Amino acid sequence: MPRADTFISSLYSPGASKAVVRSRVLRPSEAAAASSGLRADAADLYYSAWVSFLDALHGINKGFYTWATVKLYYSVFYAFRASLALDDVCAFHVGRSPYIVIVKAGGTPVSCIDTGTHKTVLKTFQRRNRNHVLVSQQIGLEDAVDWLIERREIANYGHSRFTEPDCAREFDYVAESGLRNALNAYLSDAQFLYVFQPAHAMLAYPLRSLQLIGDQLMAAIPTGLTKDEQQFLRARAKDNCGNLAMLLAEMKRLTLVS
Repeated sequence: MPRADTFISSLYSPGASKAVVRSRVLRPSEAAAASSGLRADAADLYYSAWVSFLDALHGINKGFYTWATVKLYYSVFYAFRASLALDDVCAFHVGRSPYIVIVKAGGTPVSCIDTGTHKTVLKTFQRRNRNHVLVSQQIGLEDAVDWLIERREIANYGHSRFTEPDCAREFDYVAESGLRNALNAYLSDAQFLYVFQPAHAMLAYPLRSLQLIGDQLMAAIPTGLTKDEQQFLRARAKDNCGNLAMLLAEMKRLTLVS
């Protein structure tokens, strides 16, 4: 578990009731400790978002579209959780019950209507950022967050067998145009035309999430990546033809690699 979640969960006994959890007020020292943890968590989560995204690209490049779908979903999950952490919003559990707390002196937790950490994080981001471009439009006829959740659930649980060698229609453009062409098209899409189109969103939406939340992170804190971590990201931003220059340029813009 991330640092802040672990710290706040530890303030309660394992069997604490919802009423007890919701009535506890964060003390100044507790809020300061949790806020510090959130800053560190944000950088770690954002790194995980990039690793998940690059792992998905390798899956796409090799024709493993099912797990690429799952990895792209996870990339958005980690990025959204990093964004919430930067806003001092902590999602945590006591027992099986999920809560959200604004980490500040005097802050009190509220129960979440969503089940599970994933939906808690994704739906909390959506509710707290209603003017954010990433939740400004639907994908198909669904809210973007719900569309991503459904794609992941279909990939994990919707079939008795994986669909390979066939790919879901969300990857038809990538399969036909090639990964490099798709990434270039999505990165140059200043009007966000691809991000909310079902035929493109599975790859375009996570990529934009990395960009926009990366901007938020860089404005707040340094990533603090080690040289080994930087080299790891750089080495994975490749396909069979060599370096994915468009991704390396994006990483350098965000100071993820030197």
